[in-house]
Amino acid sequence: MPKQIAALVAVLATLLLGTLILAPRASADEPLFPGGSTGYDVSFPQCSLPLPSQPYAFAIVGVTGGRPFTTNPCLATQYQWALKSGRPPGLYVNTKSPVGMNAEEALTGPAGNCLPTDEACKADNFGYKLALHAVAHAKAQNVTAGSWWLDIETMNTWSADTAMNARVIASAIRFLQNEGKLVGIYSSPQQWIEIAGSYQPGLPVWVAMAPNAAAAPGYCTREFAGGEVHLVQYIVNNFDVNYACRLVDRVPQPIGPAGSTVLVMPDGGCLNMRATPGLSGRISACLATGTRLTLLPDALVNADGFHWHRVTTGTTSGWVVSVYIQPVTSTTPTPAPTPTPIATPLPTPTPVPTPSGTFAAPPRFGAAGQSLVVFVGGTVDQLEAATSAAGASGAWIQESSGAYHLLIPGGPAFLKVPIVARFPSGFAAATAVMLTKQG
Repeated sequence: MPKQIAALVAVLATLLLGTLILAPRASADEPLFPGGSTGYDVSFPQCSLPLPSQPYAFAIVGVTGGRPFTTNPCLATQYQWALKSGRPPGLYVNTKSPVGMNAEEALTGPAGNCLPTDEACKADNFGYKLALHAVAHAKAQNVTAGSWWLDIETMNTWSADTAMNARVIASAIRFLQNEGKLVGIYSSPQQWIEIAGSYQPGLPVWVAMAPNAAAAPGYCTREFAGGEVHLVQYIVNNFDVNYACRLVDRVPQPIGPAGSTVLVMPDGGCLNMRATPGLSGRISACLATGTRLTLLPDALVNADGFHWHRVTTGTTSGWVVSVYIQPVTSTTPTPAPTPTPIATPLPTPTPVPTPSGTFAAPPRFGAAGQSLVVFVGGTVDQLEAATSAAGASGAWIQESSGAYHLLIPGGPAFLKVPIVARFPSGFAAATAVMLTKQG
């Protein structure tokens, strides 16, 4: 597609989709996702679980079974549950590139019969057909939606060529929009850059995944893919809870005035200081928790889905992500109040067991061979042993940046090295893990 036409399509899509949060149900002033409210997303991992009781402000249901061209066997049942929110449910679709499983789907389609070496042709066909398959399954189940979300995660298989990945995504978007669907993107800044590079479709964004409810509003500034953040996901027990961003949540605020002192508070490891704002900036230092920094007078910069402050240690200056620093005061700082969810009780919290290297409950594998479980805490070796004992062939672990790591029980030692490096102390608290099982 010529660049001029592509740009026009992107502009028109942005104008159309800018009304997503204001899409009416029964009246023009009732939003689809009321700002400050919370709802759930569910799919095949929850097929065997009792779903949360009412009230909840909204719900989103997975159409696929973890990969494109698969189906969620509980779609119809979960959709009926989602309708009880009183708002049109959303739907989401897993995506990947045309490599490995189902790659043959890319050889034919609206772009024509592709030569095996024509990656662009295959990407266009594959994106179109994965969206077509999902819409056809939804129609067969008499399921309609207020919004459709493309799930873009490193957990699925992608090409090393981000331009070709972007073509897959763009083709899926094009199909859904031609069907009259309101489309959004589910991912995280780091995963999006790794998969789609600089592609900017400018659609509403659903961020995966905040560590908890208190942190969720702060993730509303983590824009990527050229779109505003509308939803932020976090886990409570076995369910994904989603916070709907308010306008005020999307406005980044400086941590403090120039010259004030802040403390480094990363959520694991150390905090990277970079020479320029953005994830591609050269790392000039790795700052330990508790390091004191001084804010410099440079303006807050938004890059790669994060807001960056320029700081100095006294000897080294650079840019750090604002969510990992906090001001130093004469007294213990009082956290800003978390917005009260609108008519949305969360599941009753389950007491977190003492880390024992086991899963909180036995895994229940669905038709796609996947099971979402909670690892109660322990070392990487203990997680590997628990995964093996469960009969799983792999365990996907997601870190706070949104990146996934695959732990393979009994696999080559070099595959476990980066996981141990990322989680040197293991997992001190309950951690969500997606188990996969072959065969």
